[in-house]
Amino acid sequence: MDNQAQEEINIEDLRKQINEQSFLGTFIIQDVEDKTQILPYVCVVYNNKYPGFYFESIFNHFIRFSNKVKSSLWLSYNDQPIQWHLPFFVQIDKINEEVEIFVHFKKRPENVLPISDNIQVDIKNRYFWNLKQACMIRYGHKWERQIFQTITIEQQYKMFQSYSDHIFNPQFYEYFDKIWSLSSLQKEQYLSIPIRIFIDGNMIQRSHILKDAKETLLNILQPIFEESLNYNEVKVNVLGLKINMDFPIRLLVSTFVNPDGFCYIVIK
Repeated sequence: MDNQAQEEINIEDLRKQINEQSFLGTFIIQDVEDKTQILPYVCVVYNNKYPGFYFESIFNHFIRFSNKVKSSLWLSYNDQPIQWHLPFFVQIDKINEEVEIFVHFKKRPENVLPISDNIQVDIKNRYFWNLKQACMIRYGHKWERQIFQTITIEQQYKMFQSYSDHIFNPQFYEYFDKIWSLSSLQKEQYLSIPIRIFIDGNMIQRSHILKDAKETLLNILQPIFEESLNYNEVKVNVLGLKINMDFPIRLLVSTFVNPDGFCYIVIK
């Protein structure tokens, strides 16, 4: 995304563009004797959602072909396991394409976070755990007051349900913007930004203290990686969109934040 595009598009349009990014997922079962007679499960997959949101439908589609329980389900893409609790765009860099994803019910890798038979509860708990982590980074010891005095428990659950149903209506962003105090972005001198950076299969979680309104993405990455990256050639993906090193951080915070509160940065 170049600077001209940044100036021409408003926040609502950009959020809509991000939320509508998707691919056609073709889920193919493995670990069975005869796969040729089993139709794959096909659906639209939204890039900013956790894979776990799709587990119930995938399991129900293949249940008659497997005697396994829900908690044994895991996915893989390009011979790499997919984590159910991290957004798809972190793990699969595809938009408007058909993507084959393999479904497994045996031998879950040790590095894949287990999930229980109560999948929806696990996803909800993980969402709020991520939201708590992001708020702790953003507000420090004041995080509980920021959440619980800003929006009610009922409103928090409505936010989660909107994320689950992929319905990002104005009410969702009303609650979301209250939690993150986006109206104060222009007047805050120091702002702590919850960041998750993915590089070479590893995740780095930290905060970036925004001290200057003119700071760009380069100001986030350079203190972490110093001279180990070629900043002129490296490709950076945020919420599924490619951005440049001169992308302003304030726009990043106001727009490129996942519904769980983190700004996910993928480096390739």
